[in-house]
Amino acid sequence: MRKLIICLLVICLPVMVAAEEPAAPAEDLSLEKGDKSVITLGLKGGVGLPQLSSALDTTFCVHLEAAYQFPFWGSRLGLVASLGYTQPTGSGSGTDSRLPGGEYTWETTQRQTTLDVGVLVKFMERSSPWNLGLSLGSRTVFLSVLTSGEAGDEPFGEHDETATLLGMFAGLQGEYRLGPGALFL
Repeated sequence: MRKLIICLLVICLPVMVAAEEPAAPAEDLSLEKGDKSVITLGLKGGVGLPQLSSALDTTFCVHLEAAYQFPFWGSRLGLVASLGYTQPTGSGSGTDSRLPGGEYTWETTQRQTTLDVGVLVKFMERSSPWNLGLSLGSRTVFLSVLTSGEAGDEPFGEHDETATLLGMFAGLQGEYRLGPGALFL
């Protein structure tokens, strides 16, 4: 349980920096006073726990995220994109009477690169010190799996499999403003 709490803390405490751009020209009457375009860049790191549903071991996760919030409606609506990478590994052994020595071992490395593109809606105006955000969009996962094994000190080959998987993502984030930057939870 302690490991799970530590993992959640590492995942949930990335620091992101927000830079502001000047507001759109004054002749655009649809903008309220104080609305600004906001560009957010951030690096998130954490721990992946694939062993909850597979034979893979605990691994690292890194994500580079960028967001643009439009200069209207209190800068609540925006676009978000994220590029992530993780590389879980696994190994094990088993028995099979058909093999020399009756035992075998295996090792696998899975490389996952994710690309997320979607919309971001924040519940409070940009000027609020606390905020909640909801994001929703498409996810593309580029997957590469390399597996090898041996039986009786004889390798029985290496298998490399690649795939591209399409899906969706949904995210909820908390935010606390820290001057020109913000802490995302």
